[in-house]
Order: sequence, then C-alpha cells, then structure tokens
Amino acid sequence: MSGKKVLITGGFGNLGSWISEYLDNLGYIVFILSKNIKDSPYNIIQADITDINELKEKLDIDFDYVIHTASYNEFFHNNYAKKALLVNSLGSRNLIEILKDKHIKKFIYLSTFHIYGENSGVITEDTIPNPENDYASTHLFAEYYLKQFYATHKFPSTIFRLTNSYGTPKSIDSNKWYLVLNDLVKSAFIDNKIILNSNGKAIRDFIYMGDVCKVIEKSLSLQEHQILNLSSNQTHSILYIANKVKFVYKQRYDKNIEIILNNNDTTLSNSLTVDNSRLKKIIDIKFSNKFEYEINNIFDLLELNNGR
Repeated sequence: MSGKKVLITGGFGNLGSWISEYLDNLGYIVFILSKNIKDSPYNIIQADITDINELKEKLDIDFDYVIHTASYNEFFHNNYAKKALLVNSLGSRNLIEILKDKHIKKFIYLSTFHIYGENSGVITEDTIPNPENDYASTHLFAEYYLKQFYATHKFPSTIFRLTNSYGTPKSIDSNKWYLVLNDLVKSAFIDNKIILNSNGKAIRDFIYMGDVCKVIEKSLSLQEHQILNLSSNQTHSILYIANKVKFVYKQRYDKNIEIILNNNDTTLSNSLTVDNSRLKKIIDIKFSNKFEYEINNIFDLLELNNGR
C-alpha cells in the first residue's frame, strides 16, 4: 500500500502511536493530527479538533484514509463531561464535516464497547446501547454523527467498538500508565508488590494492540458502512493479569512479589463475551495472547528510564 496517505488523529496517543508505527512500516504516508507537537518521523498537522475553522485550514490535503483515535477519556479530570462532549462528540463531527467532500476511501472510528453499558453476558453488535457514563455517551454520539453523514452523504465509515487494548507505551511520557497492564507492571517495578483496588475477580475482554493494528489496516478496503465489535473474544480476570506480571517479575529478577487484594470488594466473577464473529466473517485475523511478551517490554521501558 506504498504511497497511500493516511491521517491518524490522536496519532501520539496510546493506541494511535501503535497504529502510526504499524502503517508507516507498511509503506503508508502517515499524517498525525494532534493539538500538541512532538518530535516525530511522521507528517504532523497541529490542530484542535474542537476548532472547525482551524481544521478547514489545516486539512486541505487529499487523504486516502482517516483513522480517528483522538478522544478525551481521562474521566478523573475536573470538568470531564464538558471536555469529553467537546472533543469526543463535537470534535468528531467537525472532522466528518470537513472530510465529507474530500472523497476519502475510508474513515475508521475507534469507539468503545462501553457504549453497551454491559460488563457481563453476551454482547453483540445488535445489543442495544445503554451508556452509563460520559465516556460511553460521548463516543455513542460520535457514532450517531457517522450514521447521520452516511445517510446524507454516503460518508464511507467503519466503526469499531473496541474492548480493552493492551501493549507497551511507545514512550515513557505516555499519559496512560493508569491502564491495567501498564499500572500493574509499574507497581511491581517501583513498589516490588502489586496492589489491586479490587478483589481481582472482574472479567474483561483484553485485545493485543498489534492485533488491533492488523484489523484496522485490513478494514481500510471494506466498502459498506459497518459497526463491528473489535474484541479478542478472550476474557481474563484482573487477578489473572496480576499473576502474569508476578510470573514475569520472578523470571526477570528472581524475586517473588506479593499481590495484595482489596478484600472489602464483594464483586463476583462475571461471565462476559464480547462477540467478534461478525468481524471474523469479513476479516481474516487470529487473535494473540501477548501478555508475557508485553509485560517484559514494559519492564524494559521502565528499566531504560529508571521507572519514572
């Protein structure tokens, strides 16, 4: 796919940086849309997606594909609801408005399975959305905008409802160290123990970021407007992840570390299936279990930067 231009919003982010590197290695010409400038081998477009006039000025380029990963997901920040609405919903609409007449071949939107509002049972694309927080609601609003513009302009989009992706941050300066795997490895590295805020029984669908990148690249050729669950259909408990970190720590440092559970948490183990059969019917992909590999890589990153 050499020479094809792809715009990645949020290309410096946790997942966006993985996608940028992956597509660059395949020969795509990568453009990153970001509010902040960083040293990068890619083409950088500095713009705020909440400012439609700035977007009009900066996006005067004929892209072949657009992958929209930019979102404001730090729900623990002050005034999160307003910021999330401006970035995740209105910002997404601004992008679509600017790009709708650019004749792009595909617009990929990374939404979230949290729009379903379910953490147990079987979740398919036909499960009725029932968002329970601003993070989920604002991503669902963006989905509705894509549905709207497909109806009015045949805007060529695919929506992926992503589960819990994991992979080593591309930079020690990542702002996603609070994500489960990153947090547990950093806790083990710095504190020589793992402290869980829960009893560890909660089940989640975890998907390797390398697999996410493969799916996204393969999906660029999809023609129809589609909504697809992007999951591994492999669920693990938080305690399972913690024990993986403990195992790798023992291998690397020849020391045992303690896993401290929150025994006041009465959460029961749940049954969860985020069904990906619709995705696998149209994209040939075999999902991986890369926990130990990525745990080692995260330890490498922390060692290289003295755990900061």
